[in-house]
Amino acid sequence: MTKTNLIRLAGAACLLLAAAALAEEPLPSKAYIEGVPFVPYHDMRAARFPDSGVVNPSLTAAAQMMYGYWGADFVAMARDKAKPADWVSSSGENGTLADLKALLARGIPVQVAPSTTPDAQHLYMTPKLCAQFKPVPYTSPHPASGALGEMIPLRAVEELRAGGCGVGLNDSVIVASKLLIGYDDERQVLTMHDPSLGPDLEFGYAEFERMWRATESRYWGQHPRTIPAVPAGRVPDVRARTPDDQAGLMLFRAYGLEVAGDYLQAERILREALALEGTSPTRRHLLKLELAVSLNETGRCAEAIDAARGANAEFDGYAIAHRVLAQLLACSGDRAAAKEAKRELARAKALCNAEAQRRVADELGRDFHVMGCQGEMLGWYRP
Repeated sequence: MTKTNLIRLAGAACLLLAAAALAEEPLPSKAYIEGVPFVPYHDMRAARFPDSGVVNPSLTAAAQMMYGYWGADFVAMARDKAKPADWVSSSGENGTLADLKALLARGIPVQVAPSTTPDAQHLYMTPKLCAQFKPVPYTSPHPASGALGEMIPLRAVEELRAGGCGVGLNDSVIVASKLLIGYDDERQVLTMHDPSLGPDLEFGYAEFERMWRATESRYWGQHPRTIPAVPAGRVPDVRARTPDDQAGLMLFRAYGLEVAGDYLQAERILREALALEGTSPTRRHLLKLELAVSLNETGRCAEAIDAARGANAEFDGYAIAHRVLAQLLACSGDRAAAKEAKRELARAKALCNAEAQRRVADELGRDFHVMGCQGEMLGWYRP
């Protein structure tokens, strides 16, 4: 072996040792990326670019936050089909918490799309059709109001994947994207901006990993090849969390519990959410609507009817809520209730017009989609 080759081998060995030492360097126990802008769901509802009609606004909002942190505009680039120069992707699937923490420790925000709730995931049409044609049995969801769309228990997600019907379970139409911006080992929490549920939202490690596994633990981080000390686009404009943010989080958690059949736990969470001060009538409307379902499913018909009436007192304009009340009135069995049920069904039908649907989209569907009369995702409604 020549002297030159020996020198090269020695150099290569030094590089390998240095890389190994770097890989073994422990991560800091906590990290938080300051100045990541918050972009809410409703700001992205009207975004126009190719494929915007099949991309959930939460995904667009999370990408806009991620790119915006580095001084770029995701929507403009998508519209122009442009890519930032000299950027790299730190992305993958079947990732681990360590993968996410390693990026966050370097100051790189990471986009993820875990299941909708810790107990349930939205279901898109593709896996449903697959399950019918294969056929593949999967755990059926328990009843909820239907306002937040069709969800299935996380167990059913596993069953569909195992049966070869995993395509579409992570579809961009239904994913609830979030942008990770920090972690804390001592408190065992990840911090994220959620376009629908507000900035600086925290999830415990175990809960997050359960949700993340349901969508194959995918992650996506786009960033400049050389990480600047202070990104040029850093905009430290992040509003404080609001009571509606917390109420929305609790609404989704309760809805997922209903789908999984745990109505008593759902009721507890809904009552806690309704006790929050400063929530909007639209949030209370949706909370009371789900409370009505949970009460009815646990055999308390009269209380369920009162809760459904209370929901419509908060916001009188949602066809699904009037339809639910009509169904509940049938359980009382008396003639007056039957007449009221007919009036409620008539009201529900009358609310299935473009103007009423637009109002629902703008008010109930401001932060996340709610379902319309024909199964449309109101919140993406474009007049």
